[in-house]
Amino acid sequence: MKRLSTFEKDLQAAKDGDGVEVLTKRRAEIKSLEEKLIWCRNGFRAQCIQQEIDRKMIEYNKIDSLF
Repeated sequence: MKRLSTFEKDLQAAKDGDGVEVLTKRRAEIKSLEEKLIWCRNGFRAQCIQQEIDRKMIEYNKIDSLF
């Protein structure tokens, strides 16, 4: 049995009618990562955080496009 990723679970939840909650949760995750990025002094870690922000923004936009 295949395990679903967080994105797949959130996408399904959004399709089932919980879109506002999913988008609110994901926006909070992105905001938290952006705050970490501001305070990060390690260049490599900052690059990893930025990549995660970019990935989450793409996923956020895909979920948002359902509405």
